[in-house]
Amino acid sequence: MIEPLPPGRARLIGPYQLLGLLGAGGMGEVYLARPAGAPDPLGGLVALKTVRADLDLDDGFRIRFRREIDAAGAVRSPHTASLVGGDASGRLPWLATEYVPGPSLAEAVIRSGPMPEPVVREMGAGLARALADMHAVRVLHRDLKPGNVLLGADGPKVIDFGIAQAFDATQLTRTGVVVGSPGYISPEHVNGSRALVPASDVFCLGAVLAFAATGRGPFDDSDMAAVIFRIAQGEAELSGVPPQLRAVIEECLRSEAGTRPTPRQLADMLLPEGRAIREPFPWTEAIRGQLAAHAAGARAVAEAAAPSAAAPPAPPAAPHPGGPALAPTPVAVPGDRRGNKGLWIALAAAATVVCVVLGAVLLPGLLEGSGGGDKSGGAGGGGAQPTASASDAVRTEAGPAVVPGADAGRTGDFGAAAADVSGKPEGWQPWHVRIANGRVECVLADTSLVCGGPQRITVLDAANGKRRWQTGPGRAGTGPASVAAVTGTTVYAFEDGALVALGLADGAEKWREPLAGGARVTDSVQSDGVLYYATRTTGTGAARIFAHQLTGTHTRKWDKPWDDPADEGELLFADGRLVAVGDAVTVLKGTDGARSGSTGPGDVTCRTPVLKGRALLCAGPNGLTVVDVTAPQNRRTVADGVDIAYRPAVTRDGTVVLSAEERVYAFGLADGRQNWATPDAVDYSGAPVIVGDHAYLVTEGFLESYEFARGSQESPANRKAYSGWPDGSNSRVDPETVSLLAKGDVLFLSFEDGSVLSGYAP
Repeated sequence: MIEPLPPGRARLIGPYQLLGLLGAGGMGEVYLARPAGAPDPLGGLVALKTVRADLDLDDGFRIRFRREIDAAGAVRSPHTASLVGGDASGRLPWLATEYVPGPSLAEAVIRSGPMPEPVVREMGAGLARALADMHAVRVLHRDLKPGNVLLGADGPKVIDFGIAQAFDATQLTRTGVVVGSPGYISPEHVNGSRALVPASDVFCLGAVLAFAATGRGPFDDSDMAAVIFRIAQGEAELSGVPPQLRAVIEECLRSEAGTRPTPRQLADMLLPEGRAIREPFPWTEAIRGQLAAHAAGARAVAEAAAPSAAAPPAPPAAPHPGGPALAPTPVAVPGDRRGNKGLWIALAAAATVVCVVLGAVLLPGLLEGSGGGDKSGGAGGGGAQPTASASDAVRTEAGPAVVPGADAGRTGDFGAAAADVSGKPEGWQPWHVRIANGRVECVLADTSLVCGGPQRITVLDAANGKRRWQTGPGRAGTGPASVAAVTGTTVYAFEDGALVALGLADGAEKWREPLAGGARVTDSVQSDGVLYYATRTTGTGAARIFAHQLTGTHTRKWDKPWDDPADEGELLFADGRLVAVGDAVTVLKGTDGARSGSTGPGDVTCRTPVLKGRALLCAGPNGLTVVDVTAPQNRRTVADGVDIAYRPAVTRDGTVVLSAEERVYAFGLADGRQNWATPDAVDYSGAPVIVGDHAYLVTEGFLESYEFARGSQESPANRKAYSGWPDGSNSRVDPETVSLLAKGDVLFLSFEDGSVLSGYAP
């Protein structure tokens, strides 16, 4: 069950000593490990997941790996294997979860046969409560299957958040690709990964329970197309499931997501009246025998691997970048036979994510290039890029430069000028093009749309989308290109491992300043001719913040270490203060970088910060925490109890627009009073922005607007929505990946597949 370490494999990864191989997949491996130098050979055993040493890791892979850590760290549950630590930035990224000495559900059923109904009910209730705990912190599992359930002595444990997605996380799957395991995916999986909802996990759990009760999945078929067809048509095979249990599973496998029970309801259906799961857990004798065999195997391997004399003392586990909450994430591989050991299904098995390309069954690619612009696309893959941000004071020769988020505080307010039709580019007509093979984000400068993409900078004519110029592709591994600012007639961008200045008219290079070796830019913000940007060095993880004077001598003003444990962070600027938000909040003077205030790591959860003057707005599952950055210990709550799904938007007069899963709200920032809320629940949410006296909501498949200035406390005025995007398409996207600009009653939107469109505002 535990293989010897492969020849040549290093015995230490991070702070852990490797003991044996639990599983291996196409890209990664999972090892049994313990803290290096631990005096107790059985103390602190973990399942340590890492990637193959021969892989060339790009930024996109590290982002996906970091997302595994983030998903694991968001969940706390007795029914999941807990995260111990992780590092996505080192030479070999790794993460460690508690080691569960027991078989997977797949292995247990294959070896011991179907489970009795009472055991299935107890196990199912534990798994349902695990899903409830995940969904409570806005994490979907997306690949719940028998191989991702481990059977521990105290009950089932859900593992493998390797393709889990936080509700508000950036989508990293391509349109047209289903992520999940055939036979244990929902109808929403078939319709595209962006259609997934919490009820999708419930559907998968229903299929898992059917497997536990009968030894086969409800949609099993030797033909993959037949499996997908049966899932889409709701043709589950449940013969052999006990009648009362079958009725519960049928509720989980309903075709319409909205008609399925919630995880809490499902737990109550399996164990009526909320009864607690029995202790000790009532596994069958056969399964208890497997548990004992796994525990004995782990003990033998751990005792045989004497601590290395050369091993350094165990340092603290790597801090989780998302805060103190910790939880699991090993991944699973298909079983195989090895010698006389029988069917081998890893305990915390290594990663093979099954991506099923379903062709015409799925959504088409978002906005394939058509219209007046260039359709050649850009080279390179996707990957996260620094967010461009700038001050309203930044001006080109013809007017202000407009950027995503509208200003250096990311308030999302584009102002009254954005709704003034006289500001529309001359000769403008609706258009859309595709300029890259990955996410793009743009800045509007006079009549030019300046866009950063996976490898290059592209400048479009804002009136018709035609390409004006484009830089050459960057070197592989240097990360995406991003627009930092446009001032006067100069574009400042991070490209090819350097900060470069390019002519707005023709792209001619004016100067170039290389970044320090191994450094990548994690965020940037610009105000009053000064660019502030944060970097993190690959390998060491060291982070710094720089201030660079763009105008005049274009010299570096200052640079300071940023001792925040978060791997990523955001920079915001207002009233002369630079606010760096990671696990902690750090306030610096813009003039010299001197620290003027801070919070401790984890004191404030601030995933989507907004800075309005001295007020730092931190959205969370229980409202909006408002931190006074001049005295960070002073905090208050607005919209108490509202589970905020996206970054808030704030008007110039201090009205905060919040988007929850089923409602949109407006509150006064100063007094915390609710101005209005949408009166009825909806089945979507989206990211808000402010355009004139309207709040726009960018949802998964359309734009909605609210004229909030004259709204009542009960309802906003003049609510209206597109049936799709401004170009008439109905493609579905993750709202967090859409970048929106507003100018002259026109919208410019860019998407994660490299598409850019311009259309009339609602």
